[in-house]
This record gives sequence, structure tokens and C-alpha cells, in this order.
Amino acid sequence: MEYIWEKIPKTKEGLVHYLPGDIPYLYFNGFVDAVQFPYEEWESAFDDVKQSDGSYLVGRDKFMSLRRFRYVGPLYNPFDAHRVREGEWTDEDLQKLYDRSIKPSSGITQEVYWNSIKALKGQGLTAKNGNLIVNKAVKTQLAYLIERFPSPRRRLEKEVHRIRQEREAEYRSAVEKRDASIFMAGKLASEDKQEKFQALQSSGKGTSPPAKKTLSDKPAIDIRKLKKPPRKISG
Repeated sequence: MEYIWEKIPKTKEGLVHYLPGDIPYLYFNGFVDAVQFPYEEWESAFDDVKQSDGSYLVGRDKFMSLRRFRYVGPLYNPFDAHRVREGEWTDEDLQKLYDRSIKPSSGITQEVYWNSIKALKGQGLTAKNGNLIVNKAVKTQLAYLIERFPSPRRRLEKEVHRIRQEREAEYRSAVEKRDASIFMAGKLASEDKQEKFQALQSSGKGTSPPAKKTLSDKPAIDIRKLKKPPRKISG
């Protein structure tokens, strides 16, 4: 709540100005734990800061007192009805599906849910024992009901999921750019070394040690130019 308070826009007096439509918006978009608190209780929490024009001026202490309405718990990826197992489902299985997935994700009542199941069975989507046969058409119908009447929790899950996807995409883009810059830096360094090596070769300044001289490398001597040593004459 401290973080939200710091980020939310305020009037010059340092108050949060909520319009009449902001109160239901906050409730139905996941700010409030709608499972624990009915909307009427949330709305009445603003009675003491309601203005004559129907808007609300909320100070810091009042804003912090709303902490108790906040949902505290894990958030999972939004339920996807299209991933439901296809095949035969008993009524007991369908009840578990409602309790664990459909009810938390939507405002669909049990009555509406079972009326929909009955209508699907009436279309011939049943096994011989009367169990519902779940196929693509059934999953599409369930998905439509959930999106038509999403719960506040589902709206929050979808928004968090969207933000996570955006951050993951930004991270992947940053990693790709980093790897590309490292590759180009290495490539340019390699090309620079290659160019310097080719320049040395073309100038004749190689790095190979000078070849050793052999006997055949010594200058030839003309034996005809050699002088005989003087003869010693003895008496």
C-alpha cells in the first residue's frame, strides 16, 4: 500500500481524488479481495470521505486503512477453458471443475453453470450413461461464459499476466541486443587482427626468423687466383 500511495496521483493538498466510478472499478478489477468482502462493505468504507458531488477525497491514513480489503495470496496464470481435458466427465468431475476453476474465475453462479451443462447435454453431447462428453465446442462455451462474466480475481490475474509477458519480452530483447553487441565486438576485433596480419605480409615484415646460412651460401673462390707460397732456398 505504501508503494501504491507513493505512485498514485494526488491533488495539491496531497489527497487522492476518486470519482464515483473509481470505487466499483477498483473492486471489480482485483484491488479488493472480492471473495472475502462484498461490494457493499467496500463501498461503505468511503462514506466518511464522500463529497457533495459524489467524489471522494482520500488522505494517507484513510488510504492505509483500506489495506484490510486487499487480496493477499498467490496469483496464478488465468484459467484457460480451452485446456480442459476432452472426453467423458461425470457430474462429480464437473462440480470439481466449477469449484476449483470456474467459480474463482467468473461470476457464474452454480445455477447458471448447471443450466449450461444441461443445455450442452441436450445437444447430444452425452455418453450412454448420461455423462457429458467434453469436446472443443463445450470448451468454447465454457470459455465464453468465463470471459462474459469474469471475476475480479480473474481480471487481476490477466493484468498481472500481461505485465509479466511484457517484462519477459523486454528481458529477452535486452539479452538479444547484448549478445549481438558482444558478437559484433568480437567479430570486429578478429577482423582488425586479420587486417594487421595481412598488412605485415604485404610490407615484407614477417615475423619468421632469418634463415641460417649454409656452406653453399658462402662466396665462391677462384682457385686460379690463389698464390703459391714462396719456396725457401737453402744453401
